[in-house]
Amino acid sequence: MREASEAFDCDDVLDAFLHDMSVLDQAQPRPTKSYAATKDVSTPLPVVVVQSPEPSKKKRQNPSWFKRKRELEALRAQSEALETRREFLLLKRAKVQQVDASETLTQQKQQKQQKEALALVKQKCEAAQGDNGYLKKRLRAYVDLSGALQTALSAAEQELATMSMAVARALRTEIGSGYQLRFASPSLFDMLEERVNVKFNELEASFRTNQRQMTSADTELVQVYYKNGVGTVEFKRAQLLPFEEAAISATIFSIVEVGAFADGQDSRVVRRSEDTFAMDSRLTVCLNDGGTVNLNAHSVMKRFLTPTGIVMMLESISDWTAGVKNSGAWTHTTEEGGYFVISNYAIDGVRAASNVSPGVSQLRSELTLKPGDPSKSPSHFQLAEARTINAVVIPSFRDIIQSRHQFLENTLFDCIRETGTVGVGA
Repeated sequence: MREASEAFDCDDVLDAFLHDMSVLDQAQPRPTKSYAATKDVSTPLPVVVVQSPEPSKKKRQNPSWFKRKRELEALRAQSEALETRREFLLLKRAKVQQVDASETLTQQKQQKQQKEALALVKQKCEAAQGDNGYLKKRLRAYVDLSGALQTALSAAEQELATMSMAVARALRTEIGSGYQLRFASPSLFDMLEERVNVKFNELEASFRTNQRQMTSADTELVQVYYKNGVGTVEFKRAQLLPFEEAAISATIFSIVEVGAFADGQDSRVVRRSEDTFAMDSRLTVCLNDGGTVNLNAHSVMKRFLTPTGIVMMLESISDWTAGVKNSGAWTHTTEEGGYFVISNYAIDGVRAASNVSPGVSQLRSELTLKPGDPSKSPSHFQLAEARTINAVVIPSFRDIIQSRHQFLENTLFDCIRETGTVGVGA
């Protein structure tokens, strides 16, 4: 609409311009008749006859306005062509801009989709890497556990023959010893059970701490320390067993209930409660120098159920009678105490629940051995007695602990071979 109005204005201007040029051509001055007459009157001129040449044909000339009109028409045609060209270029640019905008929008949409897909792939990759790290950690734990179990199994098989020979020799010595079983009074068992309860209350918090520090390696440690001038020997042991904690506990209680330890020639067991046993036992241990030591023990064992596993507390009083070579007979009284903790093996520091047990448990034991009443021994006997304890009591007590641990392992493996299951209800 705007272009049509501009074209009409141009036509009006051109028509007005041509009209003005025509009027200007007609308005040019011509000589008047009166002027010629006046000139003749005032100044007479001689009459001269001049023969004029033959009039030539007058050339026709184009008026200037017509030339300008043609120029203006040419300019108007050129202007219209340029205007048409301009409109064409504007339409072309608009179309190109529309195509560019569409392509830009498509590219932005594609880039957004690519970013979202990349973020999703990155998230999945990070999750997969986390899963791989967790699985690698679990795999390393299981490999370590498998190696520890394989080592324990090999050691058990290797020690089986040696321990069998040692037990047979101890039994032969026990048969010929001629000692009789000594029975303790009920008041002594009451005192020992009270010690068990007090020790459990003192150590209950430490059981949770030890559970968090569980390791897969089998360890054995013997320490000697002095407290208030009294020497104490501490035996610590930790090992993994391919059995559930309930099965190990039931097997131990079954052995204790029938007094079936291989190193005990004679024993008497009294069940004081559902989880408490009192025992009188006697056994003989062979010494490396060919002598023997006889042990009469009076013990109380009590079982406790805790969130971290099954705890068995033990307190006992033992009388040692040794026939030491080149030293004659020797007697000594000791007090023993400690505990056994049975708990499902924790992987990555998390204890396995009883209903999802991996079938592997850790058996930790800590037993202490100290003189019964040092004040009763005369001072001139204490030095010789200390030497005899180091040479006789401590090695013998350690042999008893190792023998009973080995007997427990053999019993558990025998249950698997015979019935395919482990554990007897206590």
